[in-house]
Amino acid sequence: MTTPIPPGSISINATLLTPEAFPPFGTVITSPLPPSTATLPSTPPLGSAPANQGTALKYTNISPLTSTYRLAPSGAPAHPTMSMFTCFPRQLRPSKDGQFFDVRILERHPYTTQTFVPLSTSSTTKAKSLIIVAPTLDSPSPPATSSGTPYFPQAKQGGPPDLENVKAFVAEPGMGVTYGVGTWHAPMVVIGDGRVDFVVTQWVSGRGGGGLSRG
Repeated sequence: MTTPIPPGSISINATLLTPEAFPPFGTVITSPLPPSTATLPSTPPLGSAPANQGTALKYTNISPLTSTYRLAPSGAPAHPTMSMFTCFPRQLRPSKDGQFFDVRILERHPYTTQTFVPLSTSSTTKAKSLIIVAPTLDSPSPPATSSGTPYFPQAKQGGPPDLENVKAFVAEPGMGVTYGVGTWHAPMVVIGDGRVDFVVTQWVSGRGGGGLSRG
């Protein structure tokens, strides 16, 4: 499901992506260990458990893989899938106030989470990701099935994006994100030098995001 951005200008500053800043929109996937940790800790850190014959740490349930396709009007069954997006740097617009990325469209997946995990970049100068998200406005009359059951698990999932409260985050190399079910977001934006390859995990039914379209 996509929606074009209407003409006009809303300028926002991007901030550093952190696990604490992203919960309204989803989950940040990043190593819980600092980059300086090169040897196995003598005591497993909180939330981890020894694995691989004591040579690794395992962290479980780091991000959800959620489907609400049972609520979709198509009624089509869904299955989890894994794909790869090979993303190349986007063009930024220079300005006297800095560099800008012009958002032309927002999209969402009303019945599934969508996870982007970076694999690698194509250059030694590591590219970063620009994560652009927006809350959802209340829908004046959220659609429902013939029995009265809402198509969406929350009424707000039926509304358009709240363009007055768009947020932008810069993800450092190696950081992934999971967009929550129904979260409005821009297509993945890579900035800097070189490409980034993302492994993308989500549920699909083959019905174009549940059979609804916007815009």
